[in-house]
Amino acid sequence: MTDYFLPRENTVKRIDKLCVRLFELWCEERKPVPLAYLLHCWPLTGHDPVAVKRLADAMSDLSRFQPGKLSTRESMMVHEVIGSAHEIVGEPLPRGAAAANSASTMWKRVWLANAAGHSQALAGADFLDGPL
Repeated sequence: MTDYFLPRENTVKRIDKLCVRLFELWCEERKPVPLAYLLHCWPLTGHDPVAVKRLADAMSDLSRFQPGKLSTRESMMVHEVIGSAHEIVGEPLPRGAAAANSASTMWKRVWLANAAGHSQALAGADFLDGPL
């Protein structure tokens, strides 16, 4: 495997471990609503950004529309899944989501510059995980 895919694959593995833990917790506690959100888009079949974005969107919807169904610990795990997924997809992180590397920070700067109508200071190649 090349170095190009390692950071993304490691992030997907971290997301998958968190989802497995959430799945186990929600099965043990018999929480069908959070399970329905999770099973709508998980398990992931690879590090495809579309599938990862679908997972991030589902977990964002869960934390936004069903906050009473989550314990504090579960909510933190959901936000970690969202933050890790946004690292892969390249979207700005929502509040409360932790970033594991600085690539998401660069994307946020570009996003803010685009919203303000400024030209991009960084090239698209700056965001790749490895060489072209």
